[in-house]
Formats: sequence, structure tokens, C-alpha cells
Amino acid sequence: MDSSTEENDSDYFDDQNSGSEIEDHESQTSDDDEEIDLENLKLNDNSTWQSSYNSKSGMTWLSTPNYSMKTSCSNDNVPQAGLTEVTANISSIEDAFLSFIPEKMLEKILVYSNFEYSRNVTSTEKSKEITMIELKGFIGLLLLAESPIFKATMSRSRFQKIIARLRFDDKNTREERKKKDKFAAIREVWSYFQDNLQKSYIPGYNVTIDEQLLGFRGKCPFRQYMPKKPDKYGLKLWLCVDVNSHYVFNASPYLGRQPMEKRQTQIGAKVVLELLKPLYGLSRNATMDKFFTSVPLAKELQAKNLSLIGTLRKNKSEIPMEFLSNKNREVGSSLFGFQDGLTLVSFVPKYNKAVLLLTSKHHDSQVDKQTDKPIVILDYNKTKGAVDTVDQLCHRYTVKRATKRWPLCIFYGMIDIAAINAMIIWKTKNPQWNQNIKHKRRLFLEELGLALVSHQPVLQGLILTKKDLSYHDNITYAQIHPNQESIALGTQSPRIALWFYFINSTNKEPTISYLHCHSSPVLCLAFSFDALHIIGSNLSIEQTISGINHMFIPQQASLPAG
Repeated sequence: MDSSTEENDSDYFDDQNSGSEIEDHESQTSDDDEEIDLENLKLNDNSTWQSSYNSKSGMTWLSTPNYSMKTSCSNDNVPQAGLTEVTANISSIEDAFLSFIPEKMLEKILVYSNFEYSRNVTSTEKSKEITMIELKGFIGLLLLAESPIFKATMSRSRFQKIIARLRFDDKNTREERKKKDKFAAIREVWSYFQDNLQKSYIPGYNVTIDEQLLGFRGKCPFRQYMPKKPDKYGLKLWLCVDVNSHYVFNASPYLGRQPMEKRQTQIGAKVVLELLKPLYGLSRNATMDKFFTSVPLAKELQAKNLSLIGTLRKNKSEIPMEFLSNKNREVGSSLFGFQDGLTLVSFVPKYNKAVLLLTSKHHDSQVDKQTDKPIVILDYNKTKGAVDTVDQLCHRYTVKRATKRWPLCIFYGMIDIAAINAMIIWKTKNPQWNQNIKHKRRLFLEELGLALVSHQPVLQGLILTKKDLSYHDNITYAQIHPNQESIALGTQSPRIALWFYFINSTNKEPTISYLHCHSSPVLCLAFSFDALHIIGSNLSIEQTISGINHMFIPQQASLPAG
């Protein structure tokens, strides 16, 4: 959960202007309240103690638990965490990824993108629709980043055209839909994605609810400014993440006030109820920060067989004065209050500071015997960071590219989340996969990217691995032999690397030969019509095609015997 040095005590998140840039302080939490460092702190038995505590709202908190109330969540017939029927039979890494971004969704994107493509094609330009294979290859290239397979999959100009024409809705009806929904430009595709998140995996007992910021500085009616986030400007997503696996179970965009909507209040509670709706009745616990936590929310979740642990803002009327910070409370002291199945904890981490936590999971004043720390705080610290972990994973390996179109930024975020979830699905199905390797995620993304681009006709059956390509750190171009099981790679050094037996039809070990026929980096490769010669050029393919007769004479070499 993100940190901030200031705290806004307003109960409500005010989006009065509903503009394109909203400074969001309330959804961020203070260091004093969130980062609870208890390593050197001990509980003190001299804390102020009473038999009961009264709050401004009239709520009475007892100092001892009332065990006559049966308020804990029922664990009867609770589904165990793991795969669902949708993902139980996946057989490949690509299948795991397509569980979240399936072909049905991609077909919708193709329809809208090709319509945009045909609408903008010039009279002199030949229109070439984007195909399913190309779209998968495009996503694969986003995952592979700067990989040598780029040039063998599609040209740079084609890649850029796909980015420019990618659309996620019918542009003819968008303006009408925008009158009711700011998210109209990608709502249909997002709904597919959101449903697939919930259908593919059952989260464990503990989930975390928090925010993620997708960095974006273009124009957008719901762009946020969050100065304590790494990206500072961007689009905010509310996430519900499984604590144990870090699976993103649900996600929802923050849009501010929708058109014609009244001023929003109690946004935090509404977000929690919306994200947890698929878990109603399933006996789960949600950990959250003070932006979301409130006594009415905890009671409403109890009625739905869900529990809550969260920090609490000090301005809540349900909090007794004795639980707030004051100079007379000793460092390390704690107070417990119990009311109708809820437990309120006030802990003093340092002088004149008090941290407040509300829980409907714990119903006693139990402390850890080894550390003398309240179990409520220990549980909160263990379960609060799942969304932050997902955010770190997305930043470490991301498909995000610079763009001025916010729907494309959302789509990049969807791919990042889908890749994280796909790896969790795959590891759950195949627990022995790369078990002793630390950089599993990097290997997973490479395999996933290669699987998606391998549908290209020129790459059918091609076996390319990181180990095979490690010999060529400066690859500039790749070309597949039309008949033999070989691939030619151009490099920055003046030579061509020719790999034999890269196709699945044989079990022979790949071998390599080098052709030294250039004085400049090889930027374009082609096989002759008889497939007996390879032609290399020190110009790009566009320059080669346009200037082959008068600009230069391409170098030609006979292929060595395979």
C-alpha cells in the first residue's frame, strides 16, 4: 500500500469537478498508519483500561469480548483455492494466457480495428486487414520486447500500423455511449476481461484490496495525479488480489463521476462491495487500508459471510476518544474494543501516535507470545501487500509503450495482468515447471511470447530459445529458408549466421555456419527463387525494394551444404 506524508481526514472522496486531472490524496495512506514497525516495541499493561468505551456516534465498545455472539464466518462448503473448470485442462502456456484474453475478445478487437484501418486507408495505399495470427503475433512481440524474433514476425511499419489502428469499440456509436459512460471506448473488451479473471481461478482465504496506477500523461477525463506513486500521473485501477498466489481476481477502473451522476460519497465502501461481489458467501477475508475501511462496511460484509481487516481513519464517529492518540499513552500500549462481532484495536507505535485497526475476523485480545504483538496487527502486515506486489511485477516486466490514447494504456495493463495470472495458472497446473530457477517469470514471458508469434506462417514449427540466440546479441534481421529446416540471421558484424535443423520435423541437433560477405551490418536478408543462394543487404527492406536497381548491388553467397 502506498505511503504519503500527509493525511486528508475527509470522509468522502470528492470528485466535484470531474475533470481530466484529479489530485488523489485520500486513496493514499500515511506512513504512521500503514507501515507498522513493531520489531522493537512491546505491549504495556499500564495502558488506559475501562470496562467499556463510548463513541460520539453512541456506539459502545466493550473491553472484553462477548463470546455469546456467533459472528465468525462459516467455513462450511467453502470452495478451495485453485483452478476452476475453465482452466483445469489447459495444456500449454498459450492456453493459460488465452484464458484471460481469449480469441472471442480478440475477434471483437479485430472487427473494430479493421474498420478503423479501412476507414483511414488512403486511395493509393493497399488495404490489408489485421488477421488473428497477426494480432496474436503483435501481443507476442509486446511480451518479447527487444527480441531477435521481431523482424521474422512482422516489419516495423506493420507493427506500428497495428498500434495506430488498434480499437476496442464501434467508433460510430461511441459518442452516444460516452454520454453515460466515460469508459465506453473499451468497456466491452474490459467486461470480457473482468469476467475471465473471476472464472479462471478461486482465490484463497485472504485477499487484498488496493489501487494500481497505470502511468499515462495523455488526455483522459479520469486521469489521476498521485504524487507518491512512481508514475505520478495515470489511470487508476482498483484491484482485488489473492494474498498467497498474487492472482488478480477482480479489477475495476476509477472513473470519477459518470456523466449526469450526483456527487459520490462512500466510494471506498462501494469499491469493496463491487470487487468482492463474486466472493459473497464464500467465507473470505479482505485486507484494506483506511480509504476503504469503515464500521458500516464491516457489518455489511459480515452479512455476506466475509470478514475484514483494515486500518481506520481517526475521524470516524464510531471511535471512542480513549482510542485516539494522546501524550499520556505509553509507547507499545494497546487498547481493544469489542462490539457486535467487530474488534477495534488502538496501538501506540511511537510517542503521541496511535494506529487504529478494525477487524471482523478476530474476536479477542490475543497477542503473540514470542513478540507480545497483537495478532490483528501481525495478520494485517502479512496480508496488506498483495496489490503492491502485483504492481511491482507489472513495472518490472511490462508491455507498456508510450501512447497518447488511454484505451491503449488500459489494454497494455490488461496484458500485463493476464500474463501474471497466466503464470499462476500454469504453475498451479505444473508445479514442477522450472522449479529450481529464480527468474521463472522472465522465462515464462519469453515462452509465452514465442508461442504467440509462432503462428506466423513464416515461423511455423520454428524452435527459438534464449540459449540458441545468446550467440548473437546484435541480431538485425531474420529470414526462414523456404525449403530446408534453417534460419538465417543478420548481425551487426559483417556476417550472416545460418542455423540448420530449427524445425520440429527432425530431432537433429541445431548446427551453425557463418557467411562472411559484407563490410557493413546486415539489415536485410532474402533467399533466391531457387533457394540455393542467400542475398544480404546493408540497407533496410524498404530501401532495398525501392533502390535495388540504382543504389547498390546486394551481396550474394551460395549456401553451404547442410
